[in-house]
Amino acid sequence: MILFWIIAGVLTLAAAVVLAAPLFDTRKFKSEDAFALEVYRDQLAELTRDEQRGLLTAEQARAAQIEIERRILALDEGKRFQPARPPSHALTLAMAVILPLAGFGIYLFLGSPHLPSQSAMERLAEERQRTSPEIQALEAKVEQSPSDGQSWIELGGAYADVERAKDAADAFAKAMALGRKEPDLLRQYAHAAIVAAGGRVGPDAQRALQRALAADPTDPTARFFLALAKAQNQDVEGALTDWLALEGQLPPNAPLRGLVTDNIDKAARQLGKDPATLPGRAAGAAPAGPSAEDMAAAARMSPEERQAFIESMVERLAAKMKENPDDLEGWIKLANAYGVLEKREEARAAWAEAAKRAPSRIDVQIDYAGSLIQGRSDLAQILPAEFPEAVKRIRTLDPENPLGMFYAGVVARAEGRSEEAKALWEKVLALMPEGAPERQQLQRQIDNLGKPAN
Repeated sequence: MILFWIIAGVLTLAAAVVLAAPLFDTRKFKSEDAFALEVYRDQLAELTRDEQRGLLTAEQARAAQIEIERRILALDEGKRFQPARPPSHALTLAMAVILPLAGFGIYLFLGSPHLPSQSAMERLAEERQRTSPEIQALEAKVEQSPSDGQSWIELGGAYADVERAKDAADAFAKAMALGRKEPDLLRQYAHAAIVAAGGRVGPDAQRALQRALAADPTDPTARFFLALAKAQNQDVEGALTDWLALEGQLPPNAPLRGLVTDNIDKAARQLGKDPATLPGRAAGAAPAGPSAEDMAAAARMSPEERQAFIESMVERLAAKMKENPDDLEGWIKLANAYGVLEKREEARAAWAEAAKRAPSRIDVQIDYAGSLIQGRSDLAQILPAEFPEAVKRIRTLDPENPLGMFYAGVVARAEGRSEEAKALWEKVLALMPEGAPERQQLQRQIDNLGKPAN
């Protein structure tokens, strides 16, 4: 080891000497006047060439020549060269010898040269060793059974417990891709996605919350974060309205109530209003949506009673949309609610209304297109008349959107353009994670392109 440090020190010293050598160079360098003289001579030569090519007349060339010659005469011809000032030998010695040796000595005093180096793979292995045994066991479990949605849910919960929000959101999303759509899973995914995004309620989190709310219109967590999404998208007035309705329905000791109240106060002040005199807090004001009694009763219902309660809530929302047809968020909620109830025709109609009112929102356009073909098994031959136009809007908004490319492939296949469909679907396939069941399904569709339908 000592020999190594001796060799390293010699090499360092040699490199420093090589780098410092130019400091000893006292050769003479050209002055600025000499450089200017060369430029003027080049200009005279160029002037002659321009005159020969006919770019300048004889008069123009002569005038320019006189001006350049005047500038040449103005130069100090006797001062063509000047010696460079020799550097300080003390400075050169310090740079070449003392500084490297001083740095080496400081490292020996403060550093840890006796420690072995650690490769990137070793550091990753060490990081994994610091992961809890529970998480390691769950990771091994999903590796063995990647199509087991429950295992992904358990792994996501474990990640969330140790504040690995991004990993938790990815695990929950995997479970959802495998067909798990329970409201609690939707809430867990949304929460993890929001934490991973630094508190921002993104489009994916919003869609999950809307589906959770469609399954349970009384869900306070979904209602709170959807209102927060409005506030983050500059609709503070809409967020305030939703939070006021939620505050009026939460029990006094509800864990979420303090957070709701704080956000109401903040939104009111942002809008220049007095939080204490807001209409939604006035005595006798009728709260929007389900009442506190409705929420309490829903918690005690049997599954059949709860289903009937949800259907009644959806009917009330549908009636409200007839009175206020320009409420985009209302149409989205209604479409999601119909989807949960598996009322596909009603869901398509609601998505059509939402898509008409939000032509630039790609999430709405994608959900509308998806509703048009949901449950259909004859897409290789027949497409709904509205579907190609819906796909065209998606592709205009974002040509590289994976679902947009997939839907465009569906249109191309139905219209007999198999090669175009294959190219689009192969691009989508490349974006899918390895081992995802959707990859196998899409690969089968690619393999079946051009084959006669069974």
